[in-house]
Amino acid sequence: DAVAVGVFDTAIRGYVPRTGNLGSIHNIMNVLAEFNPSQQTSVGSVLHEVAGQIKRKGIVILISDLFDDEEKILQGLQHIRFGGSEVIVFHVMDPFELDFPFWGMVEFDGLEQIPKILTRPREIRKSYLQAVEDFRRKIREGCERNNVHYVLVNTGHAVHEVISGYLAFRLKTHTR
Repeated sequence: DAVAVGVFDTAIRGYVPRTGNLGSIHNIMNVLAEFNPSQQTSVGSVLHEVAGQIKRKGIVILISDLFDDEEKILQGLQHIRFGGSEVIVFHVMDPFELDFPFWGMVEFDGLEQIPKILTRPREIRKSYLQAVEDFRRKIREGCERNNVHYVLVNTGHAVHEVISGYLAFRLKTHTR
């Protein structure tokens, strides 16, 4: 099958156009290996940009931590779906983000323009985990409303387990 690949932060920074040529795998690997993202992302606006560039229906796979404005992300996903493409979201999160297993006094480095914070994780663990669950639920439910497949990817699990699990789910749902 033909495939295209794009990498982005605030805009698309690397792109390999749609091709069915097996030799393009080297171009794809180079784009992925050479990508050096900025400290910020703009998932929603990039999704709108991608939606405007899609000329043929296909499958769009978004692999991201989705740390951006949830509503803008969901609007971008809806824009792609409106064009007729199938969309799959692989929501990538680290086990420490999901479990928050920290103790004592910890300084957290902020990402994407958020400053460092020194805190006692035990005191904020419950509210942190609730905020993460609310964030995930909002994204997951928004994906469901737009008929977008949502897959949580815990980076503590092997990639082949995540992919084979999703492919088994897909096979089961498409053979009914």
